[in-house]
Amino acid sequence: MSSYSGGRDGVICAWDLNLDLYNPPRPAAGSNDKPPALPATTFRRQVQAHTHWINDIILTHTNQALVSASSDVSVKIWRPAAQDSLPPQTIGLHNDYVKVLACPDQHTNWVASGGLDRKICLWDTSGAGQRLSIDVGLEEGASGLGRDKGSVYALDATHAIIGSGGPESVVRMWDPRSGKRITKFVGHTDNVRDVLISDDSSTVMTASSDQTVKLWSVTAGRCMNTFTMHDASVWSLWSDHPQLSVFYSSDRSGLIAKTDTRGCAELEEGLSVAVCLEHQSVQKVIAAGDFLWTATSRPSINRWRDVDTDDAEIESPEGVKMSNRLSFPTTKSRLPSPPANGHGPQGPHRNSLTGANKISSKHVLRLSNTAYLPHQPRPAAREGTTVPTDDAEHEELQPVRNAPESHIEGQSGLIKHVMLSDRRRVLTLDTAGEVIMWDLIKVCLFCLLEES
Repeated sequence: MSSYSGGRDGVICAWDLNLDLYNPPRPAAGSNDKPPALPATTFRRQVQAHTHWINDIILTHTNQALVSASSDVSVKIWRPAAQDSLPPQTIGLHNDYVKVLACPDQHTNWVASGGLDRKICLWDTSGAGQRLSIDVGLEEGASGLGRDKGSVYALDATHAIIGSGGPESVVRMWDPRSGKRITKFVGHTDNVRDVLISDDSSTVMTASSDQTVKLWSVTAGRCMNTFTMHDASVWSLWSDHPQLSVFYSSDRSGLIAKTDTRGCAELEEGLSVAVCLEHQSVQKVIAAGDFLWTATSRPSINRWRDVDTDDAEIESPEGVKMSNRLSFPTTKSRLPSPPANGHGPQGPHRNSLTGANKISSKHVLRLSNTAYLPHQPRPAAREGTTVPTDDAEHEELQPVRNAPESHIEGQSGLIKHVMLSDRRRVLTLDTAGEVIMWDLIKVCLFCLLEES
């Protein structure tokens, strides 16, 4: 199984995952042992695709072609498995940084790109050039209000619609055939950072810096649900569920949440679990099989074990009394039943008698401000006593996974450089904070300085 990554250095790397995504080794039934250690990801090859940051990459043509978007204003395609081994070829150019890419499916012969030039462009992946250009800056309220207005930060596409978002807090839907706007959704109060569209083009999900994830109905033309499980700007969404009923979201604080609303009569009755917590803002999260991969501003990529939410139930904390609020008429209740023997688990586990997947309530996030969620008791005013509470503000976040299983180690990228007066030596600053002096004639490291 292969995977690809792109970074600030303009390089695309290909990796061998060396694992079975859907059937990894597991501990024996009834055992509390940790899952067996998995092989590390190994480097396969790399290519210098761009001269500036790579902002997005996607696979197309049944994973035989990789398209990349960069701050060097180009959109390129690379076919790593081709016999001719050609370097990445340019299929399109913007007038400013290209921020995001989208493609309806693996068999489509076009890809959409969005950039800071306020354009959404459709490019022929066979090299026939531009098929369509949509000028977001011509939209009412987007023109004449500064460079950021109309900039495209978020993009997704199906064969029926294209969805885009940016700093205006507006989500716009476009016809990929004519380029005309179909509708727009107003409701976010900050930058729209990511967009997902369901397979049937009826539902749109958006993530915003206003700390919310919203679900919109294209047919009804309005917001159907607002999820508030994050306490920081939501930067990334990912889902492979046709109706977006299972999705992952990541935020500026480093939290990665998995939300499962399958079978729920009301979406706020779904289950949202704090899977893991990165040390920095998570700019991208991808899930496949039993695993997650997260990318931050650090040069490394972390791999985490996913959390199973299929048929999961919340296990209530000790001391919390069940109330009538638990009696929601759902077809698939996520709400807890009282623990049979004291304390609940530290994470997900399967009940050996019923086969039910139990998740401790301390890992569960409140999906909305109106959703009920029982929490663990906190100390009362008198020492030695506890009182139950359902106030999420008093709960300390406890992700299920405390550390990644593995990581792809990257090198610190250069973020600044200064040419000295002799035109021979250069000072560079990297993302690790190191200042290095280089001799360009000898092409070697001259000396190492500590950043003050």
